[in-house]
Amino acid sequence: MPTTNFRHCAAGIAWSLAFAYLAVEIVTAYAWKSDYSFRHDTISDLGVTACTPHMCSPLHLLMNATFVALGLLTIMGAVLFRGAIPHGYRRWWIVSLAVLTGLSTAATGLVPSNDGIVVHLLAVLPAFVSRHLVLILVAVWLWKSRRIVAVWSALCAISGLVGTVLLVGSVVQIGISERLVLYPLPAFMAVTGAAVLSTSLTNAVARRRTRHSIVGVVARHAPIPRPTSPSVLL
Repeated sequence: MPTTNFRHCAAGIAWSLAFAYLAVEIVTAYAWKSDYSFRHDTISDLGVTACTPHMCSPLHLLMNATFVALGLLTIMGAVLFRGAIPHGYRRWWIVSLAVLTGLSTAATGLVPSNDGIVVHLLAVLPAFVSRHLVLILVAVWLWKSRRIVAVWSALCAISGLVGTVLLVGSVVQIGISERLVLYPLPAFMAVTGAAVLSTSLTNAVARRRTRHSIVGVVARHAPIPRPTSPSVLL
């Protein structure tokens, strides 16, 4: 498998795993001692490490580990996908903002909200901004070369920005608005990663079949060696 295809395959695997984030969130929510509300409770509440009369998350270790894993997968995919971004400042900005988003996401799991709300907010807030910038830049700078990816990125960016407006304006319940802010990037990662992984594997299989076909054709047309006369060996 060529180096570029291998990198894309690895990046596709990394970002495809973002699908698991939503599954872990649902499992953690249903494990709560009290009733968790996807409308009224925040995502960070799933990672609280201490129990109160209104909040107790037995699977907080799983949720916090998932935050860290999602952050690392975000960084890994961005670094491996950098070859698909035009050289120069465009690549630098997109990769840098993706790394910042990944670090901030990982910090969410390392500093739960009940360990200090100020420190937790300082860890989380960068990703609330940088994730939208990444999606916007991908949509703008890949519009001509990779239109489908750009359109998908634009749709995710719009969803995230709408969620931000709703969150700041307290228009809807915080659980809904926060998820509209945060879900678009993992959704972009998961769908893009799955598509790239599928394409990479398909290309690898096609190349292997082509190579075997060429070898077969060469073998069929190769001259058959004639038996060597014993006198020649003497």
